[in-house]
Amino acid sequence: MRIAIALAKNQEDKVYPGPFGHAPRFAIYGVEGEEFRLLEVRENPYAAMEGGNKHQLMRELLKDVDLRVGARFGHGGSMGAFPMADRLEVGPVSLAEALEQVRARRSTS
Repeated sequence: MRIAIALAKNQEDKVYPGPFGHAPRFAIYGVEGEEFRLLEVRENPYAAMEGGNKHQLMRELLKDVDLRVGARFGHGGSMGAFPMADRLEVGPVSLAEALEQVRARRSTS
């Protein structure tokens, strides 16, 4: 399983406090059992983009990710930017707290 966590601007250890799609970059983790391994930090070239085909571009950017983790998610129109099943709202917390929330969600599913 791979997850993308929205990272705050100029802070590698904080979740971006705004909508997921506006995060300047994402920490991509590989998850095996209880182990989380940082694979890469991926820049978001669409962070400042509004409307248009942003949702499609974001899907393409994160097509290899199973779970999106952010402080909050926008509505993204009637269909939503990302289906509810593949996202987790954690609030504007530290990266460590976000990973703990992912662990907790995995242990209850």
